[in-house]
Amino acid sequence: MDLLVPIRLRYPAAMIALLCVIIVAGLGAWFHQRSSPAGVDRFVAHWVHQLAGQHVGLMEQVIRIGDPLSVAALVVGLALGTAALGRWRMVLLAVVGPTAAVLVTELLLKPMVGRTRYGQLAFPSGHTTGPAAVATVVLVLFLGGAWLTSPMVKAMLTLLGFGVSVAVSVALVGRNWHYATDTLGGICVAVASVLVVALVIDKFGGGPCGPLERGGRGLSHAAAVRPVRGLVPAERHDLGQHEIAREGRRDRCEPSRR
Repeated sequence: MDLLVPIRLRYPAAMIALLCVIIVAGLGAWFHQRSSPAGVDRFVAHWVHQLAGQHVGLMEQVIRIGDPLSVAALVVGLALGTAALGRWRMVLLAVVGPTAAVLVTELLLKPMVGRTRYGQLAFPSGHTTGPAAVATVVLVLFLGGAWLTSPMVKAMLTLLGFGVSVAVSVALVGRNWHYATDTLGGICVAVASVLVVALVIDKFGGGPCGPLERGGRGLSHAAAVRPVRGLVPAERHDLGQHEIAREGRRDRCEPSRR
């Protein structure tokens, strides 16, 4: 079964999740039981109102992307799409990741921090957490998929996914629903939650010690079942490399016998 986070990306993913946790913890401590904006909140709000203050209808439509029903529809669609591809770990991540992010935001952090705006708990922004969590799941799908190798396409998809989250954040600030730091907290909660869930699924789902792919990587099924004598030199080399990798993997995964 494919890993959600490739081994080479595990350390960067863990560091990004840790950075997001630090940002949320710092902002939460800063705004604990407060309702007034920070200087950066005033600056961003002024900038947003200058650029988009006349587009009230558009901003309200964008905000609807973060509504609970909209996020639930995105999660269901993503889960069904990955199930059709046979990516069962990704199905689990698509459901558990955004759900965990929203629950952490609404049930844990908002009551714990207690930052309010117009009498409503505001930090982190739940309307930002949902879309950002879905975007992070999509990012994990594309970055971990061996079928997508173009760095340009990956970069464009990443920008598109988080561009939607930024658009929701801007609309929330423009309609005075949230401060900018509320939306930053929501994005950080989403990214950290999804990455942690992905790493946990890989950790307890078998990881690199799971069953090997039949026939070896890069070999067709017909080539895998033919005797070595009947293979052409290139196929024989591939089969030899696969056997070496399998033996090394067995050494790492099996307990030592004394």
